[in-house]
Amino acid sequence: MAGWCAGTEIHLPDRIASSAARSAAFARVTTLAAAVVAATGVLDLVTGSVNLSTAWTCLVIALSLAIAAMPMLLGNRFHPLAGLAGCWAFTAITALQVAAGGDAIMAVNNLVLYPMISCYLGWFFRPGIARTTVAAQFAVSAAALMTTDHHEVFRTWANLALASYFCLEVALYLRAKLDQQIESDPLTGALNRTGLTTQLRREMAVAGRTGAPLALAAIDLDDFKETNDRLGHFAGDQALTAVVAHLKRSLRVQDTIARTGGDEFVVLLPDTPAAVAAATLRRVRVDSSTPWTFGLAVLGPADTPETLMARADDDLYVQKRRRAEISRAD
Repeated sequence: MAGWCAGTEIHLPDRIASSAARSAAFARVTTLAAAVVAATGVLDLVTGSVNLSTAWTCLVIALSLAIAAMPMLLGNRFHPLAGLAGCWAFTAITALQVAAGGDAIMAVNNLVLYPMISCYLGWFFRPGIARTTVAAQFAVSAAALMTTDHHEVFRTWANLALASYFCLEVALYLRAKLDQQIESDPLTGALNRTGLTTQLRREMAVAGRTGAPLALAAIDLDDFKETNDRLGHFAGDQALTAVVAHLKRSLRVQDTIARTGGDEFVVLLPDTPAAVAAATLRRVRVDSSTPWTFGLAVLGPADTPETLMARADDDLYVQKRRRAEISRAD
């Protein structure tokens, strides 16, 4: 497990930078989306096709520009809920304009930005929130259309709903794939250090709320360098993949497996006391095609992710020395 603690210290700033970059992207896209809404209002003024009244259109433009300015003014303090509130405000405004607006073309014109909003929601928000908001948009707009005499535009409304659903699901899929690539080890399919950091903090928060024990095991394959040198890197890759596959078959669904280095792994065992965790890992190790050694630590009240990992790492070194002494004695 050499270098995990140092690696964590190096890697955590990368994780923070990643979060900061994601916040910056959210702020920029929110500004752009609100600016597009404002631009459509300006276009309505220029072409004389305003909704309700000129004063109302100017109010919508001002509100859109205010939302566009917020991310630039607040920076990382701009909360995602503000963007979600903007989506709901857009839904309310367009529904009102559909219900109280002019001809059929103007009624449909209020809905043409819904696919853009769907992409925004699908990329930056959780699937449940995104799908609920998009469904609400079209439920509210359909109700607004029902109050008018423009029933002939329901076909256009349905096409926009289908297009928005497509944009939403594509954005959700691509975001999920990106997150998976960011947090997964491409060789073994286990979590990588980034994914482990996220999952460990999540499990620590749960353990802190419930008081349930959380065990963390640091695993290091025995004589892995010799395997690589003697049989080649392909055989080494097969050994790594086999270890992860065996751990997945042998452990519970709620347990977490991460690859943190070349032949270094971490296993999180939530709601598991130290004695049970040690017995479980010894049982799993017996049936492993590749021998390995583990060190164990259980979450304490003063632990951080770094200190918990460090204690498991220290125990791993103790266990490695002990096994080496036994081997020499034999």
